[in-house]
Amino acid sequence: MNGATPLRQNAMKVRVLRVPPSLALEGIDLRPYKLQEGNIYDLEPQVAKVLLVWKYVERVGRARSRKPEE
Repeated sequence: MNGATPLRQNAMKVRVLRVPPSLALEGIDLRPYKLQEGNIYDLEPQVAKVLLVWKYVERVGRARSRKPEE
C-alpha cells in the first residue's frame, strides 16, 4: 500500500476517489500518505474519517461470510 502507515489493528481500509487539492485537511498533514487516485490504503481512523466526510475516499469493506443457500 503506497504511502500508508504500517497496518494497525484499528486501521480503516479505504480507496481514494480523488486526491485532496491541499496538503492538509482539517489540520491533518496529508503529505506522509502520498495519496493516489484509485489506490487502496490502510489509514488511521482519524485520517480516514476526515477523508470520508469530504468524499475523497470510500471505505473498502471486508468480504462477509454468507450462509450457503439451501
